[in-house]
Amino acid sequence: MSDEEIDLICHGLTQNAAKVRHLRRLGLRVDRRPNGRPLVARIEWARLYGPAATSTPPAASNGPRWKTPVGAR
Repeated sequence: MSDEEIDLICHGLTQNAAKVRHLRRLGLRVDRRPNGRPLVARIEWARLYGPAATSTPPAASNGPRWKTPVGAR
């Protein structure tokens, strides 16, 4: 992705390390350029936020089924 696109996603952040942390928290795979700026592949953005990712419902989880406490309903 271009530097301008990354700056729009990381609006308000000025330090490159903070931008990298923010992008990683979004679930993106982030590399660093030699100057320290974040490097994100466009396909990586499309994987999480593209039209195919938003139109398909998430798969069912096979994780643990936590019960709701009795008084919390």
